[in-house]
Amino acid sequence: MSEKKFPVVFDNHMHLREDGYFMEAVREFARSGGTSFNLVNILDYRIPPVGYYEEIYRRTLRIREKIERETDIKVLVTLGPYPLDFFFFRDAGLDPVEHMKNGLEMAARLIRDGRADAIGEIGRPHFPCDNDVLESSNALLVQSFEFAKDLMCPVILHTEDLGENDYIFLEKMAVKSGMDPSRVVKHHAYPHDLSFKSVLSRSILATRPNVRHAISSEKNFMIETDYVDDREKPGKVIPVNSVPMRAKLIMGEYDDSDSILENIFITTPEKVFGKSLTRR
Repeated sequence: MSEKKFPVVFDNHMHLREDGYFMEAVREFARSGGTSFNLVNILDYRIPPVGYYEEIYRRTLRIREKIERETDIKVLVTLGPYPLDFFFFRDAGLDPVEHMKNGLEMAARLIRDGRADAIGEIGRPHFPCDNDVLESSNALLVQSFEFAKDLMCPVILHTEDLGENDYIFLEKMAVKSGMDPSRVVKHHAYPHDLSFKSVLSRSILATRPNVRHAISSEKNFMIETDYVDDREKPGKVIPVNSVPMRAKLIMGEYDDSDSILENIFITTPEKVFGKSLTRR
């Protein structure tokens, strides 16, 4: 008897690089039952700061093209300035705000042209930093929400760990900018974040305890590996096959597994991204 499979198994946050495991990782994801994922541009500070975003985005789009040419995997693409880029440009003696705004505008153009699907991962450094960094990061967030309103696309957040008041602050920021706050996604959220009174979407790291805890909340969420393609640190953050393996866990442990999987892999991400997660 063949193993039961769910038709859509979507990893909401994955990083790949051409000099990493790349297609080996994609094929492992597919062999395990994965069907689609959100490819987020990965930082590479070996690239010169002038022309940085052009090269990062070019690489990311080239990766998507190769995957969709050689496999049946559906790839969504998220492009945008990473919060730590602030320090990269500043250390190079350049104006980080100007360069990150240029990167955001470039990402918005690619989304408008139909070549990418979301802005991100954008936000604030995940560690304590000076007020000027926070203020600049928040200003860039406002601009990303304004672009997302016009583009009708999601914004994927990279931030410090958030409390309920932080979620409310970001939700109000999105609403004030005119975008639908449910299309703002807290990447690397925790299951307990689902108890907060906020309509921001949450993407939970796909560990076994996290997935079980998130399901018990009876709230909507997506799951992710935040896989970082690094031959020197295999499996960072968690292995590339983790989301498909969690789908199998759900099918094995829950009587209502089909409705749970439909919420995680179809209903919630298709509402956030506004597009189908299956190849046509």
